[in-house]
Amino acid sequence: MDFKSFEEELERLDVAVFTVRDAARITGATKDLAYCRLFLSRLASRGRILRIERGKYCTRHADPYEVASNLVFPSYVSFMSALAFHKLTTQIPVEIQIACSRQKKPLEFGNNRVVFAKLKDKALFGFRHEGLAAVAEPEKAVIDGLYMPEKMPASEAFHAIKEGLLDAEKMEEYARRLDSTVVTKRLGFLMELAGLETTTLKPRPNTKTDLLNTRMPAKGTRSRKWRLLINEVIDA
Repeated sequence: MDFKSFEEELERLDVAVFTVRDAARITGATKDLAYCRLFLSRLASRGRILRIERGKYCTRHADPYEVASNLVFPSYVSFMSALAFHKLTTQIPVEIQIACSRQKKPLEFGNNRVVFAKLKDKALFGFRHEGLAAVAEPEKAVIDGLYMPEKMPASEAFHAIKEGLLDAEKMEEYARRLDSTVVTKRLGFLMELAGLETTTLKPRPNTKTDLLNTRMPAKGTRSRKWRLLINEVIDA
């Protein structure tokens, strides 16, 4: 099979990421994986396809979000990358952030860098498919960011909340579903700061004082109600 026919078949199958075995099925060479590896290696060396990692490839014009969210299963685009996808931040992410179920080293393909954040299995919800890409709903992107502040500044979560484009009830529901005390505290504080009423989020008594942002120095004012150290400047 020539490359044109191979590429047309990939488009027909609507494939974001393909493996050597996928290529074997498409070319009909299921009993000759060595040939398929050579076939893909030659296409990659000529720049006709991109090698993502060992045994995985994509077309050179593939959408980066579609590729990144199809490297691990289950996984989805989240954090700042999801906010950028939903046009809820003015920041331009320098990498594609993926929430997934296991540890995986960062990788690069083309001009894109993909980083992976391991979440508990019970936390892998609140995303939907946009084309071939799995992307967090904006409410879940905020919740993920409050769960892992190193992936999203609290100021960005606040900006998304304050814009009023998010479903407050859904955010609260997702926070309860995640069942994380610190996420409840961070979300409750930011929602109140944005002028939103929260009827279901309540700080648990006698909990320790947590940091609003774990990447910032432990300096700032304290919220007694939410038992948080506000160690990041939030422009309210």
